[in-house]
Parts: sequence; C-alpha cells; structure tokens
Amino acid sequence: MARLVLASLAAAFLRCCLGDTVEADCKDGERPGLSFIQAKALARDSPNAKKVDYLWSSGRGNFPNYGVSPASAPFDLAHKKVWNWSHPLGRFATLTYGTAIDHQRNIYLSGADGVRKFDHKGKMLWEYDSLPAEMMDAPSLHDGKLYGSDTQGNVVALDMDSGEVVWRTKVAKEIGQDNGFTMAKDGVVLAATDFRLPSPLPTAAANHKVQALNASNGSPMWSFEPDTPVWNFLPLFVDEGDFVFQDMTGKAYRVDLHTGSLIWKNGGLDDTWTDGSAAVGNGMVFTVHNNKKEPLTQLMGQYEPGTLSAYNLSNGELVWKLVTPRPPNNAPAVGKVKGLDGVSVVMPLCQQIIPGSFCDVHVYDADTGDLQWVFHGPQQTTLMQAGDLEGISARTLRGIRSTCLPNGWSAPSIDAHGTVFVGNEQGNLFALRDMDGDGTIYGDDEISSYDTQAAFSGSSSPAIAPGLLAVASCDSLFVFKD
Repeated sequence: MARLVLASLAAAFLRCCLGDTVEADCKDGERPGLSFIQAKALARDSPNAKKVDYLWSSGRGNFPNYGVSPASAPFDLAHKKVWNWSHPLGRFATLTYGTAIDHQRNIYLSGADGVRKFDHKGKMLWEYDSLPAEMMDAPSLHDGKLYGSDTQGNVVALDMDSGEVVWRTKVAKEIGQDNGFTMAKDGVVLAATDFRLPSPLPTAAANHKVQALNASNGSPMWSFEPDTPVWNFLPLFVDEGDFVFQDMTGKAYRVDLHTGSLIWKNGGLDDTWTDGSAAVGNGMVFTVHNNKKEPLTQLMGQYEPGTLSAYNLSNGELVWKLVTPRPPNNAPAVGKVKGLDGVSVVMPLCQQIIPGSFCDVHVYDADTGDLQWVFHGPQQTTLMQAGDLEGISARTLRGIRSTCLPNGWSAPSIDAHGTVFVGNEQGNLFALRDMDGDGTIYGDDEISSYDTQAAFSGSSSPAIAPGLLAVASCDSLFVFKD
C-alpha cells in the first residue's frame, strides 16, 4: 500500500510539472518538497521494494568479499579489450578515478568532472557534470542510487536510471583531493569530510571526520573523528551492522554503522603517513603503514620498509604483522589466489614518483603472513607517472586538478579463478597468476598486460562482472570481455 501511495504522489507531481509549474521544480533535487525523482527513489526504498544485487557495487566490489569477485574475468588482456572511453575533448580533459557495475552490466565511472554511465557495449547513457566541484572518490551503488562526494564538501545521490540529483548534502567546507571511496549499505552512506590542517604531513591537509548520512534523503546521522585524519578513506562493512577503516597512520577502527559508536581501535604508527587503506577477510582486518617518521616533508625511497598488520575482526587484537621491503601504499585484496591453499593477502608495494624505481606485488598467507609469491613489476622510466606530465596543460586549461599523482599501483582485485588484476604507475594493467607454483610470477602463461598509457589512482580497482572487466586509468575507461 505504501508503495502505491508513493507512486500516486509521484504521478500527481509529474502532472503538476507538465502543467503550470516550471521545469526546474521537477528536476531540482535541492528544492524543498517532493520532486519526481525523489518520489521515485522513495518508492524504490519502501519496505516492499525488491532489492537488487549489483555485480560490483562499489570501487572495491561487494560486501563481504571486497576486492574479490565470484565471476571470472579475461586473462589475455592484450586481445580481450573491446572498447575504451576518453573525454571527447581529449584524454587529458578529465581525470578518472573509480568504477562500479550494476546488475545489467552497466558501468559507472567517476571523474574530476563528474560521473558517467555506460552500457556494457560502450554507449554512454548519461553524464552528471559536477564542476567546479571535483568528484575524486570511487562511487558506490545502493538501492537504485549512485553515491559520491565532491571537493566542495557535498555528498551526492544520483538516480541510477537518469543521472538526476536525488539529493545533495553539504557536510563540510571542503572534502580532500585524495582518492578514497564513498560507500553505502543498509540505508547509510559513509564519506570522509572536513578537509583541513593539521595532519601527519606538515604542509598537507587531510579529512578529519567520517560522516554518515541517511541514504534515502541525505540527512546527516552522525560523525566520527578518529585519532588521526584519514587519507584515501575506505570504509568496509562487516557483520552486525559495523564497518572498519584505517587512518593515515595505519590504526584500525571498528565503528557501529548506525550510531557512530567506537567498538575498538588498535595499531598504527604515530607521526607516519600512508596512501594505503584497509582490507577485510578471513575473520581479520588488514592495515598498512609506512615505518618512516622523519622527515615527512621528503619523499621516501623505494626501499623504505612498511608494515602489514592483521587484527582479529571481533576484538581488534593483533594476530600477526610483518615488515614489507617497500612501502605498502594501497589497500590489499584478501581472497583465494590461484594455486594457493587457503586465503591470501595480495599486497601492492611501491613508492611512487621516483624515476628509476621498481614496484612489486607480494602475496602472503592470510593466516600466518608467510610470503607465497612475488611479482617484480616494471621500473618507473619517466620523470612522472605515465600520462601525468603529458596532460598538465590540458587539464589546467579545463580547470581541473593538473596531475593525477597516484599511488604506484591501483587497488588489486581477484577473480573467481584466483587471477590477480592490478594497474601499475607505468600504465600497464596486469593479470597475474602462479601456474607452476614456484613463487615467482614469470612468463606468458603467468603474466598478461595491456598498456593504457596512464597510471591508476588509488581508488581505481579493476571491476569484475561475468566475463567482463572494467578499469579506470587516470584519464580513460577500459573494458575487456571474454
């Protein structure tokens, strides 16, 4: 009955819009009253509405196995690319950050100038222009809406069918230009907000708060301020209505999703900073931090060690930790990796923006932290990361951030066959698997790659659907199919 009432309200409002009311009153999600788009969203969110399972619902995939897909993706990347999208004004006219895939294999792409939706064949279905605000985070899909945040301090909900604004809520003066993730579940949207000084980086501001909003109407619910600001914020939902995340120092937090109450916190290294984020799996929370404290005003070397830590998800107690030979500057993925028993942790290692330096991917046993295999990645051969220096002038003229300045690796993803997909700062998207079990990834049957000619932001994670893989480089979208 409630759904019928809401549908009637929507129809009545639409008749009003076709009559004497101006068109803006129908479309503007910020005006008071119930717009047609809002009524449609409320009808969808009613208790009787059927829930839809999206194939890759956020920049890191689906609850509870983030970064892991039950579907297989094409391994032979060089021969399986079917289409790509770059801005019609030129590939450097925007920066692209994250992807999501709905139940119909439509692909959503966030970028510095807004959000775009494509069908799986590459036809653009709609675009949302956010400028002068930039949408630096990977979006998420929930109950018929796409959620994102922008640098002018807004959290935004868009109707997935039309791209129209359902609601836009100002939560802070500014949200940072780091590359994190706006996430939604159980009627709650989470975003990092309150971008300001101080932070562990002496001259850099960071987001000081985590803000929760009602997913239906955008009203603020609560905010939480961790001990240290967050960077590349990635909240991950866990059982019992909670979520976990880490701050800039690698400290892990578990927080009640509906109240913002702290359940536990542990770890981290004070006065440090990392581009990395947390991961969950195997009953644990995995966090990363760099070990170097001073001087933070200087870039770290390629061999500066970091730490990967595993904490018990229930009580926050440390299970194990290990020192990584290079900085662990992104979120790991936790899942079943081809040829290995049990659950593994896929950890990209790299210090970005160091000409001549190398990047690696390490895979560890999730139970013990034992090293299982290593991929020695490419060397940075240019002054800046692929596509950055070349695009400065074009992006500056367009009025967006001039460089991507991303992590050394994208966030990794694992498909149903246990193949690891990850993008490198030199522009190559890699598919990796250990076929002979020797612990070293080498040869055409273990390594496949495709050169996108641009690095990958930290919020870029290969999105996997049955027979399909979509990934955003720093300036374009690439789609591969079996």
